[in-house]
Amino acid sequence: MSTIELPLNGFVDYLRTRGAARVTVANRHIAQSGEPYSPARDFYRRILSAILAARRSGDDQAVLRHAIAEAPASRRGNYQAVVDGWLKFLPQLKNTTLVKVGTGRWYGDGLTVKVTPHLAVQHTDGRVETVFLYFKADPLSRKDAEAMLWLAAAAMPGACPGADPVILDVRRGKAHRRVPESAEYPAWLSAEAGAYHHLRHQLVRAVEARP
Repeated sequence: MSTIELPLNGFVDYLRTRGAARVTVANRHIAQSGEPYSPARDFYRRILSAILAARRSGDDQAVLRHAIAEAPASRRGNYQAVVDGWLKFLPQLKNTTLVKVGTGRWYGDGLTVKVTPHLAVQHTDGRVETVFLYFKADPLSRKDAEAMLWLAAAAMPGACPGADPVILDVRRGKAHRRVPESAEYPAWLSAEAGAYHHLRHQLVRAVEARP
């Protein structure tokens, strides 16, 4: 089986699960890989687009109020929770300017992880930070945030050279910035990448073997 490519959040979804639940995650990834991307199936795409538009406009409050008002009723509560947390974090971006971002990659054992920041900002002291937004309702654990930070930092030369990654647990307005320095991280993540690749291979073979 050839090398698999996953976005950062897809690989972290796998890392966050244990046991048989990993089969569910991998099967979902297999199904998604066989379908063209559809914004209609991306629950948070609309509010993400509003957040980015708000940053470009310079009037975050007005743009986000409009986004909530125009959101489908079934999503409005979730979007409001996202906006509330984002506005709590927003003072940390005061007096920053937007910076262009690209896509970096981390290469594991049979797995390539695509790392594309949601936005990047330059502070008045010259520091550049790339911000990755975690939207889900369940809190992001420190361990999972550190895995994301390590992978993002490893791929940063291709995504935004010289920048520091920030993982934002949006609903809680909590920013994670400390990149783990443990020498065990490369070995651990490479082993997890190899295990994911093997699991995907076994699941695909099982489907192909069906009569």
